[in-house]
Amino acid sequence: MVLNNIDRIEAPPADVFYQEYILPQRPAIITNMFDNSSLRQMDTLEKVRTGLTDIPVQISPNYIANLLDSTSANVPRMMNLGAYLDFLQAQPTTLDICVEYPTPEKLLELLPLNLYQNFNDESDLYSNMFVAASNNYAHLHYDADQRNVLLFQVFGAKRFVLIHPRETQKLDAIEQANLCRTSGIFLENMSEAEKTDFLQYTNAFDAVLYPGETIFMPMMIWHYIEYLEPAMSIAYRLGRNPYNRRLANLFPAPSVDVQSLSLLLQDETQAQLHHLEWLNKLEAVSHSLAGNESDRRDTLNYLSLRIRGQYLGLEPIKNIRELRRREAMLNKSLGGKV
Repeated sequence: MVLNNIDRIEAPPADVFYQEYILPQRPAIITNMFDNSSLRQMDTLEKVRTGLTDIPVQISPNYIANLLDSTSANVPRMMNLGAYLDFLQAQPTTLDICVEYPTPEKLLELLPLNLYQNFNDESDLYSNMFVAASNNYAHLHYDADQRNVLLFQVFGAKRFVLIHPRETQKLDAIEQANLCRTSGIFLENMSEAEKTDFLQYTNAFDAVLYPGETIFMPMMIWHYIEYLEPAMSIAYRLGRNPYNRRLANLFPAPSVDVQSLSLLLQDETQAQLHHLEWLNKLEAVSHSLAGNESDRRDTLNYLSLRIRGQYLGLEPIKNIRELRRREAMLNKSLGGKV
């Protein structure tokens, strides 16, 4: 059962959107944001295949499914969009997907962003696209780049589950290098009843996005996505303020501590008044250890845990993975590595 608890709104003025949605990390579905764009008219698979058949896209296996299948080779390949859509119809259960591929210029011309692009540095904005068959999914995770996201649904329906970073301790975050930012909770394997219980436990936002709608996903929010039918989306990842950009550059694979700290920098005024000292310190330490990536990473991760404790407090440990994570950082500290 979809909880259907994300606000559906018409696009508000930029100042209202910033104060009521971006700063409080409040997801929303905007129903009319791209109504005047040419791509809005291509709201079915058939229309896209007919009108945009020659656009090149990169196809690769679903990354979690591929990770769990040791016999599968993760070899991306290029196809034209029309040929890939034909492939989806011929192979409706395929796990080969187009994910996070930079949006081709022709598509951007058909979907110009004329709202909210000026909040921060517009040159820092970029776009990527997603296409997949039904029954695909994006495993529960958060993104590294500290950008707010506006994702437009071209055709097909997708279910979005969004969980605020304050709920992170309930999500069994994995610290393994190749799975950083990933949850150990497999929503894709739960029954609907189990899923509903878990979403209520984590105070999740949950809704289905339909063609022509745009979902706002706040930066660093946990998200899980189900393809309810063959679907295509285009995301605009908005430019960051200078403080979030600096923090993101320090942590290409951000820990849950960095996830929390990033929210302190969203409001530029508050960042300038209260948080420049620790951000400057992290940058200085990073620069001093530039020749040793392992030491740099371990030291920055330990410092970010301490800074999080200083400014936000540390919640009591609620899962074994978090206990082991903090123990490992403490042991490295006591051993003189950090």
